[in-house]
Amino acid sequence: MIDNASVKPQVAISACLNGRAVRYDGSSKTLATTTTFLSKALDLLPICPEVGAGMSTPRPPIQLVDNNGQIAAIGRDDKTLNPTAALLRFRQQSIDPLGLSLCGYIFKSRSPSCGVNSTPIFASTGEAIGFGSGLQAAYVQQTLPWLPIREEQQLASEEQCEQFIFQCRLLQDLYLGCQQHGLAAVDRHYSEVINSLPTPSQTALKQSLQTGQKEKYWQELLRALAS
Repeated sequence: MIDNASVKPQVAISACLNGRAVRYDGSSKTLATTTTFLSKALDLLPICPEVGAGMSTPRPPIQLVDNNGQIAAIGRDDKTLNPTAALLRFRQQSIDPLGLSLCGYIFKSRSPSCGVNSTPIFASTGEAIGFGSGLQAAYVQQTLPWLPIREEQQLASEEQCEQFIFQCRLLQDLYLGCQQHGLAAVDRHYSEVINSLPTPSQTALKQSLQTGQKEKYWQELLRALAS
């Protein structure tokens, strides 16, 4: 979209990866490629769910605990610490207002808030039982399944960054195209690209077009082009 060409896609990023000293121990985990590649092409929006939920820096560490199928954020050393409710409120307050302005999200791996399928999960008795997503990341996965997301180790190289930037810019284009011209016009615009995709992807896109499910259309097109 011509109107979109000079506008940087808005992408949320775990604040510690963007140089903010907000981790539980008062440190940051700056992602080197934010300055060399990502910030030049993307409008990075730092978010720290734990600070946003009212926790201090530094603060007692927390971990995810599965209690009869319910995931809670519990203090690692102080088991009486339970900021789960505050974290659940913040994730909705921080994500929902962004709506379709959000074109991507960069998460800190293994974080109880931000890990994407990499966060250790513990039983209420204390033993590690597997891995899952942090509370913030899980909400994004559930409510914005079409959104391009990465953990920091997936953006270590220029090539990885370029692929992510492409996906974010494409999603921004899809948002604007659907808003201004409708899903059918977007489908026509990308017809040559779509015709080059595997048959199952073409079929899924056609079904989403016929039912007017633009979110599923975005998700399938981005998935197909990323594979």
